[in-house]
Amino acid sequence: MRDICTIFSVACASQADIIDAIEKDSFEDFEDCLQDKCAKEAGADYIITVNEKDFVNSEIEAINPCEFLKKIK
Repeated sequence: MRDICTIFSVACASQADIIDAIEKDSFEDFEDCLQDKCAKEAGADYIITVNEKDFVNSEIEAINPCEFLKKIK
């Protein structure tokens, strides 16, 4: 985890983001919506996930870990 934290930033959500994620119906899961909001707030290029299908409505592109590793090589 320490190595990961030297490469990536930890994003946080505001109360307004959390309420919006609760009320938003474009995601099946509240957590996925909140991850999208945090990624957008942090200026992330990607959401790295093995469940890309859960992020079809995401504002930030979701890619799987293998795709991400190919992009950074």
